[in-house]
Amino acid sequence: MQYPSETELRQAVETTCEALRRDARVTIRIAPLNGETHWEGGINGHFFRIPTGVPVEVPESLALLIAAGERVRVESAARLDGYRRSGGKRIG
Repeated sequence: MQYPSETELRQAVETTCEALRRDARVTIRIAPLNGETHWEGGINGHFFRIPTGVPVEVPESLALLIAAGERVRVESAARLDGYRRSGGKRIG
């Protein structure tokens, strides 16, 4: 496996930053799940720290990433619910 060079990594970050600057903006509100004050995540080396519980304007692609992550979290919790209720025993 060949790893990207520092130059290639910098270029990827710059390209991502430029795309995020041009991206349409949307307003989102991230609910804190366990009292978190911020949501943290990133896209190709460009990182975000977004306060929870308040409306925030973000690039649309970031909003889509956050929504996809939330869907995965909810689906995972639903799939684990039966396992947890059975005391960790195999079900079905």
